[in-house]
Amino acid sequence: METAPLLSVVIPVYNGERFIGTMIDVFRAQKTQNFELIFVDDGSEDSSLSLLHSYARSESFPITVVELEPKGVSAARNAGLDRVRGQYISFVDVDDRVVPEYTTVLQELVDAGTEFDLFFSRSQRVSPDGPFEGIGKFSGSISMTPENMLKKIGSDPTKYGVYNMFLDAAFVKENGFRFTEGYPYYEDYDYLFRVTARAKKIRMTADRLYFYLLQEGSAVAKFKLERITCIELLEGLIPTMKYEAPGFAAMYENYVLPRIWWSVMWQACLAFSMKDALAFGKAAGMREKMKLLAGCDDPKVSTSAKLYLANPPAFVAAAAVAGKSRSKIERTDVTPFLEYFKK
Repeated sequence: METAPLLSVVIPVYNGERFIGTMIDVFRAQKTQNFELIFVDDGSEDSSLSLLHSYARSESFPITVVELEPKGVSAARNAGLDRVRGQYISFVDVDDRVVPEYTTVLQELVDAGTEFDLFFSRSQRVSPDGPFEGIGKFSGSISMTPENMLKKIGSDPTKYGVYNMFLDAAFVKENGFRFTEGYPYYEDYDYLFRVTARAKKIRMTADRLYFYLLQEGSAVAKFKLERITCIELLEGLIPTMKYEAPGFAAMYENYVLPRIWWSVMWQACLAFSMKDALAFGKAAGMREKMKLLAGCDDPKVSTSAKLYLANPPAFVAAAAVAGKSRSKIERTDVTPFLEYFKK
């Protein structure tokens, strides 16, 4: 009988042919080889699927290839969860990387008898050229309560994602944790908050195990209505937070959600004209949300929130100028957004 791996790594793929070889190299370089890779092809239109099958036949470590019709990243991750054989689970994006000690850290935790439902590590945002440096020796971990971990995540949601975790497979299965399908945005936050709120045993390390690659290119993003409607997914978590993590619920409602709206408003300033951005902000009730953020600890957020409250046109102008160097967003008609807020 084949021995089950320690770790099952779920990797969604959509048109990822240029990243697959590097991802295979990353796991070839792992200092501990007790893992399996589960690639889920989400209806790729390039040569991703044939490449994956080729690697599955040739590599020394087990590779499972799951084929799906295009359904989105949540469905892909759920399909991967259905094929997990390992004691632990992690989620890796095909265009990112992990350190050579990624699986060794998990093995050391298990060898030391460290029990956890969730294990959080740090990640680092880097350009595609790196640098990609290992951590050398594992520095250890500390215990976190669910509410303290949620507060850490909530203080800056951009620093954490489902890629920051090792999850106990039994914990995931017993609680029936699945990604909510049909939401192209914020589905990772939804999963992250739900699993953390339910966990009993959480460990965290200061070590950086994951590289989140900032992909370069000239593609122009579209500011879609789904960016707004998907916030409903997170707003629907308010009762869950009040029940599962009452010590975090107020922060979730009064900071985490308004901060996400803050980032949406920032993007709106790039997508709309000055007049339309101001109309968007008024229809979205941004003044009330900015009031909640004006006293927060993040100076960038608090300062810009105060600017919005004092002078909305100045906020729009500043966001439009500052955002151009970081985001390329196509100009969009504001009408569908205003109609949505009227409902």
